[in-house]
Amino acid sequence: MSDESLRGDLRHFFPAEILQLLSLAQATGRLELQRSGERADIFVERGQPVFARTSGATVKVGQLLVHRGTVSAETLNSILESAPARAGERLGARLVAAGVATPDQVQNAVRETLRRVLYGLLLWREGEFQFVPGEQAMGEDIRLDLDLDRLILEGLRQADESRRAS
Repeated sequence: MSDESLRGDLRHFFPAEILQLLSLAQATGRLELQRSGERADIFVERGQPVFARTSGATVKVGQLLVHRGTVSAETLNSILESAPARAGERLGARLVAAGVATPDQVQNAVRETLRRVLYGLLLWREGEFQFVPGEQAMGEDIRLDLDLDRLILEGLRQADESRRAS
């Protein structure tokens, strides 16, 4: 017997609708989305998204810190090219250890990156989804801090701005 409790086609159920259902159910687990060679996971706890990742293109934490002026591109590249990261060591921890970013700056950049991943996923209109109850984002110490309704509204606002700009 499979642990999957919900599965379907994104042409019929958009990610925002699925997340709203999971919120109403106060569900905890992993929502997996797949489309033409791209896979994404959204982890929810008690109906609220807490972490997201995608195999597709997205803004990286280091890029965001450079864009914000927290670190220079040269400093970021130097840290990335210096001694290889030890197993499980995150870029943010390396930047803090090098004294070029504060823990708050890294946490804010990670949260912004997670929100951007989710905003992008809300726009998916093709592919498949499945929800696996009970799975949690292990080892992720920085989590999303937005409630679902605000997340969906902001994602839709950004999508509208993007459509108007093109």
